[in-house]
Amino acid sequence: MKTLFIQLACAHLIAVGLILSLSSTASAQALRGGEVRFPAVISGEERTSQTELWAMDVYLKPMRLIPVELTDPITGNKKLEYVWYIVYRAFPHKFEELTGDNAPVNVLDPPVAPQLFIPEFTLVVTDNDRKEVFPDQVIPEALAAINKREKGRYKSAVDVVGPIPDASQTDGSDQYAIEGVAMWRGIDPDADRYTVFMTGFTNSIRKVEGPGGKPIIQTKTIMQKYWRRGDRYDQREPEISLDGDMQWIYR
Repeated sequence: MKTLFIQLACAHLIAVGLILSLSSTASAQALRGGEVRFPAVISGEERTSQTELWAMDVYLKPMRLIPVELTDPITGNKKLEYVWYIVYRAFPHKFEELTGDNAPVNVLDPPVAPQLFIPEFTLVVTDNDRKEVFPDQVIPEALAAINKREKGRYKSAVDVVGPIPDASQTDGSDQYAIEGVAMWRGIDPDADRYTVFMTGFTNSIRKVEGPGGKPIIQTKTIMQKYWRRGDRYDQREPEISLDGDMQWIYR
């Protein structure tokens, strides 16, 4: 009985160690003004079910909004709109493959070469029993204004797509950082609560049983909730606050 207890305790420590080692071995970058770091995490269970795993350290600035004169593509007229946005930096990390008895036995997703970074940000309005979904958009006029304001060269959801930099080169250097911006327009100014889902920052997936026993593939996703004090007559970004911590979830 004592031997079994020791074995179980060791197994638990190994599993915990796998998770902790992933975030501790990656070199954290210096935070820029207002950024929050969300570290890459891959669990022991994920490592035993999938090969060629990678995940990213993500640095997010607060959700902001900016007034921009946007051109109507049909009429050519300009109209002042508030564009909501989040700028981010991402640093990829590839994790050591398990070998021997711990090697993955259920490969869910065959490796793809080269690995591509394809981010997707979805903003969901969740207050007042409604669910309005806004995918991130490419808004060139807003992108120029955002980069001028943020003093950066952040790329749109289309321009940022590309091969993932070699993880061994990213530690300790901004040179290989992926820098992008998610943008939304048409957000209801009377809404108070929002949830942003961010995919593309890891290739970890899992298979679950869906309706009728049919398998469903879920993607590991970053989730961050926000809430805002204010209304359409007081659209100021300091009103937008984090509602809890960021989380890795499957959806």
